[in-house]
Amino acid sequence: MRFTRAAALLAVATIALSGCTSKNDAPKKPAAGTSPGVTIGTGSPSATGSASPTSTPTLPDIPDAFLPAGLVPGLNASWQWQDGTSSHGDGKPFGVCAKADLASIGADKVGERTYFPPDDSDDSAAQLVARFPDAKSAAQAWSVLESWRSRCAATIGAALGPKVGSETAVKLPDKAVGRWYLVSWNPAGEETGRFEAFGMVRQGSLISVLRITNSGQDYNYPRGEEPMTKMVQLAGLRLFAGFGKTQG
Repeated sequence: MRFTRAAALLAVATIALSGCTSKNDAPKKPAAGTSPGVTIGTGSPSATGSASPTSTPTLPDIPDAFLPAGLVPGLNASWQWQDGTSSHGDGKPFGVCAKADLASIGADKVGERTYFPPDDSDDSAAQLVARFPDAKSAAQAWSVLESWRSRCAATIGAALGPKVGSETAVKLPDKAVGRWYLVSWNPAGEETGRFEAFGMVRQGSLISVLRITNSGQDYNYPRGEEPMTKMVQLAGLRLFAGFGKTQG
C-alpha cells in the first residue's frame, strides 16, 4: 500500500508527541582536558523558554518542508529549541564535515533555518532544504555527502582528535531515504568536547540536511532514541508530504 500524504502528516504528529527520549538524557559537561565519548548514561540539565514562530524560507513547491522549532527534538525531555534565523542559504558549507555548500554540488534552490538553544550555551540546530534539477542530480549530491563523511576526520584535522561514526539508516515512507551519523572533536582552546549529529533525507529531487551541535562529554541516548533519529524521521515525513502534495 502506498504511503499517503495524510498518513505522513499523521506520522509527524505521532513522532512529535512521543517526545525526544524516555529519560532526561543529555550530553554532560566534561572536566577540563577530557575528550568526548559515545556512551550510555543519564543527565538532567534544566532548560526553560518557549518557541515563537518566525517567517521561514520556502521553496515554492515545498511549502511545508521546514520543521517548526517546536518539532525539533531537544537534547532532553525538557529542552525546547527557539526560532533562529531563516534564509535562502549563506553559501557556506553546512556541517563540520562539509567541504562546500549544496549549491556548489548542483542544487538550484536552497533554504535554511536555524534553531537557538533555550539557555546561554553555544548548542545549536539547523535544517537546510535543497532542490536539484532532477532525481539523478540529487542522487549524485547524495554520494558527495557520503564522501564528505568518509573524509571528515581529515577535514577537521588530526590535532582536534576527531571521531567519525558510521552511518545509521532511518526508515522513511515510500522512496524517501534517510540516514545520520555522529562526529565528535575537541576544539582548540576549549575545555569541553563537541558533538555534531548530522542527518540527511532524500526524496526525488529534494535533499534535506540536518545538524544538531552541542558540547558534552557523553552522548547519552538509547539506540534509536537519539534526537537526530527523530529529526530525520520528522524531516523525511514533512518532505514526503510536501513532495506528494506537489505531485498530486
